[in-house]
Amino acid sequence: MPSPMFKQKVTRRGREAAATASLVLFSALFLLSVRNVSAQALDVKIKVVPGTPARVRVEGRRVEASNAWSIRNFYGSAAGLAERVENFTLFDDKGDAVAVKKLAPGEYAAVSPASRFAYDFRLDPPAFASDSPHVSWLTADHGLLMLADLLPVPLKTAKVELSLPEGWKVSTTESRNASGASEVADAERAVFAVGRDLKEKRGRAGGLSFTLLTAGEWAFNEDEAADSVGEILKLHQETAGGAPRQSPLIVLLPLPQPGAAGNLWSAETRGATVVLVSGRLPSKFAARAQLDGALTHELFHLWVPNGLALEGEYDWFYEGFTNYVALRAAMRRGQLTFNDYLNALGTAYDSYRRGRGAREVSLPEASQRRFAGSGALVYHKGLLVAFLYDLALMRETGGKSSLTDVYRELFRRHARGNPTADGNRAVISILSATGGMRAFVERYVEGATELTLPPLLEPFGLRVEPGGARTHVGVSETLDPAQRELLRKLGYNERPDAESRKLHERLKRRASQ
Repeated sequence: MPSPMFKQKVTRRGREAAATASLVLFSALFLLSVRNVSAQALDVKIKVVPGTPARVRVEGRRVEASNAWSIRNFYGSAAGLAERVENFTLFDDKGDAVAVKKLAPGEYAAVSPASRFAYDFRLDPPAFASDSPHVSWLTADHGLLMLADLLPVPLKTAKVELSLPEGWKVSTTESRNASGASEVADAERAVFAVGRDLKEKRGRAGGLSFTLLTAGEWAFNEDEAADSVGEILKLHQETAGGAPRQSPLIVLLPLPQPGAAGNLWSAETRGATVVLVSGRLPSKFAARAQLDGALTHELFHLWVPNGLALEGEYDWFYEGFTNYVALRAAMRRGQLTFNDYLNALGTAYDSYRRGRGAREVSLPEASQRRFAGSGALVYHKGLLVAFLYDLALMRETGGKSSLTDVYRELFRRHARGNPTADGNRAVISILSATGGMRAFVERYVEGATELTLPPLLEPFGLRVEPGGARTHVGVSETLDPAQRELLRKLGYNERPDAESRKLHERLKRRASQ
């Protein structure tokens, strides 16, 4: 079974390339018409209309009238979002209709300034299961409403009034006024989970309260899922040096695509809301392993990037390094053994080598190309660089510093509420300054240096085992005291289990044949 640290992805390179090309074209065409439009406050009513497909009716008012109107058509790798819009109409302040021309999917030009809008939005589930936590959709029982793809952009604040079918409920982190409308301070990050079958479970992780929202039936119960959330949040608080500023909402929904494989899952964190959309496995053991693996990664996004005042494409850090943080958290919880940990590193190395392409690129460049074929570098090379950085830093400082110190310094300087800074510059600066790691960062983060794992592991008492179609990482037969102490900090107990010994001997025999 694949390591729970790695998301099961649907192949979509052709779709990503087409989406990127279309985005460039329409951005160029529409640039002149939207360049003077600033993010504005919206007053909106969203009515859920059941049916096949389900849809919402969106009606609202923008504070300032405009000739240029835009609905987001792309989000990450999800494309064609605005093609779901129907009956797009505009009105002036008096309520008189304003003629409007559609320039491209989601792009409209009004003949005169308009301030009011109304349209229908089809919300059938996305064709690709991995897009499910990233966009709005509805089934007959539940779904997600995300203001980032439902409302005209650019977005800022919004007052949102929801109208739901009889028996439906809503769960969100957004505050509500006396009339029940949500007062949304950052509409780009707002998520509303709605449905007839939603169940809430409240819990605590130290001083942090959280809400777990589930829909449908799972092999585990809500108490077990909440226990996992609480334990993982505690571990991440220790890594980051504190709790998130806002109590989080964790949303667990089944994949809405009929026939989706049980081992598929995908997730996204927006603001204080973590959305995990997953297949349902019949085995309780397998289902818990999948849930815990997903949560160890995704819950850390409450801190990185969502708790930071950073911007830009530094995905290599907030995705790749988070993969490593998740791996360490899973070991500390006992989800993974030290041998599992080493196997996950081998798996990441194989994925990195398959995904690196014709030439090596730096991690920042990989982030820029994440949705055009460089996802493996962001996630897997990022994980490997985080692992090597952590070990090198501990070795250089005699165990006095580790990657945890980087995260704490990052939050000391750039926690949300501080002035916004460029993510790449901020992270690289702290990585370089901690423990004298400038040369490492120049080579493996900023530089396009290929990772060749065997020689990189040797100084730490690890090695790539000989033979086999896949990469297996093991502990060297002889360790000096410094190596032994370093590996102990990672969880090595010097007593390999029987399976590890058998694997080692089998690989040695195979290599000698």
